[in-house]
Amino acid sequence: MKLFYCLIISLFISNVLQGQSFQTDERAWNSATQRAFSDLGRTKLTKSVLGSIVGSEYYEKEFKEGRIVHLDKSLEIKTSLRYNAYNDEIELIDMSSGTKAVKAAIKNSRIISFFDNNEYNYLKYLDSKNIASTGYLIPVFKGLKIEIHERKRKKFIKGKASVNSLDIEHKPKFVDDIQYFLSYKGSTPEYIKITKKSILKFFNKSEEILNFIKKNKIKNGDLTSLIKIVEFYENNSSI
Repeated sequence: MKLFYCLIISLFISNVLQGQSFQTDERAWNSATQRAFSDLGRTKLTKSVLGSIVGSEYYEKEFKEGRIVHLDKSLEIKTSLRYNAYNDEIELIDMSSGTKAVKAAIKNSRIISFFDNNEYNYLKYLDSKNIASTGYLIPVFKGLKIEIHERKRKKFIKGKASVNSLDIEHKPKFVDDIQYFLSYKGSTPEYIKITKKSILKFFNKSEEILNFIKKNKIKNGDLTSLIKIVEFYENNSSI
């Protein structure tokens, strides 16, 4: 963690003094910046899956201009970022060697990444089997009492070769794996399946929530429907 503090401070000072975008202009890469990214490089970046695969590890492959904020130190840096949804990593550009390289950002709950109109928080959560885990979550709704988080992963499906002319070959591929989580303020996000049964369980089988679902014809699997329910809860002090 001490190494990452050095990274944040060095890059912040470099940006102020140089007044240039360090990720795209090699002239802005002074010795302090190079040392900082050398420290960051000790964080291993998971290698990409090789081979002829349908789809991508990314929802958005292009790097986007963004920023990384360290809450404990009240510091932030600007850089180019993207999210590897298969490896669950925030990737960024490193030019400390004079050529562009991709590194992985350190995973820490106090470090938040902002890019591509999303906020990435590395948090503890309870998965679909109620097992504690950690990973990047994106807040899609922030209320006074409840928050909704989105987890956008990519799953790898192995291929299957055809054994005869009647068999169908299936190529290996990446498929979308999007899940949602609910949390009361300050509590651990819990996996929520957007169905009437799962939602009522989270809200302790509230009659008010049940009546709202029936009246508004809430759709299963629809994020907009979930947001409507949470907004109703937020605005109803009697629940």
